Amino acid sequence: MTRAFFPAPPDHVPAELIHDFDFFSVPPGEGDPTEIWHDLVRSGVPSKFYTPRNGGHWVFLDYDDIVEAYRDYSIFSNHQASMPPMEHWPTLQPVGFDPPEHNVFRRLLAPMFTPKAVRDITDELRRRSAVLIDGFAAKGSCDFIPEYAEKFPTSSFLYLFGMPEERLDDFLTLANAFFRTSDPKVKGEAVNSIFAEIDAFFREKQKNPGNDIASTIVTARDADGNPHSWQDMLNCGFLLFVAGLDTVTNTMAYIWRHLATTPASRAYFRDRLDDPDGFLRAIEELMRINAVSNIVRRVKDDCEFRGVQLRRNDRVALPNTVANRDPRTFRDPETINLDREVNVHVTFGVGPHRCVGSHLAKREIMVSLQEWLKRIPDFELVPDQGQATAFGGSVMGFRSLKLQWPAG
Repeated sequence: MTRAFFPAPPDHVPAELIHDFDFFSVPPGEGDPTEIWHDLVRSGVPSKFYTPRNGGHWVFLDYDDIVEAYRDYSIFSNHQASMPPMEHWPTLQPVGFDPPEHNVFRRLLAPMFTPKAVRDITDELRRRSAVLIDGFAAKGSCDFIPEYAEKFPTSSFLYLFGMPEERLDDFLTLANAFFRTSDPKVKGEAVNSIFAEIDAFFREKQKNPGNDIASTIVTARDADGNPHSWQDMLNCGFLLFVAGLDTVTNTMAYIWRHLATTPASRAYFRDRLDDPDGFLRAIEELMRINAVSNIVRRVKDDCEFRGVQLRRNDRVALPNTVANRDPRTFRDPETINLDREVNVHVTFGVGPHRCVGSHLAKREIMVSLQEWLKRIPDFELVPDQGQATAFGGSVMGFRSLKLQWPAG
């Protein structure tokens, strides 16, 4: 890999479009990392601006521009789109390739994440959720992040992937090291450690395949009946590892944070425990208002895009939380309307790289909320949350969320 994918100095950007903004940095005292994005919008910065932070990159703030950047891979590539730019960034399968190359591994993964496939594992998800909640329900309090939001989706993913669940804490440490830094050296070390884990794990699966996602990957064959390249398989495993160990955790944190402070929303869900359609519709709204990911694309070639000059290898940050509150797309976007019928949020992306695991993520949240409300129908934030735990970056969230309810 060469430095050919690194952006050039931003001498193509007019001064009025340059704004100093670091989406990894959450100011002391800020309790909600998404607010650093919404403060930008409220401050009146241009809807497309350039920041010198994290290697230099563009930021798009309008829903239509963000959706177009997701869809138009002829301009906005997902290949080598790391933020900040890294010389040895892996080409993840399938999201690191643009169509049609990405279709090979996407078609391999898609059957394992269809609505039916996810429904078929609902009982197992429900069992896992119940075991975790029963472990602290009678106590009357918990720190939601380490006691549930990290453990449930992560252990469920390890179960589906076929990785040893007893190493949950080790894998969480690796995932946090990958997501929580903008230091290329630290991130590179995390990447190498994760690849080493995946390599050893896949070699064992080759010898002893089972009924899991990893076994499907290592035993798959291409159109000519040959195994896929080992590096492509590792890159696919890496993607699933980092995707399965973080995003759902932080989405859950935001949803439970909202419910802990909004009795009407808790009552809404309690009243619909036997109404899956209404339940899922309301979850979609909470995922709209609580989008946690900031996606990056790389510009393929010099071009003009809707009034701004883009240069080959420029990075573009696409904050889903901003797109999902664009008043030109959503009526009363700051209002949480659990009955919202038309909800074209971009929390899972749009276009050819829309998240293949979106049905699993929604099912995990639905099951968790159902099992939780059966056991803990009312809960609130602990008044003293301790030191600020909010973090920014490609996935935003909290390191701690202390909840309480009547003991017993």
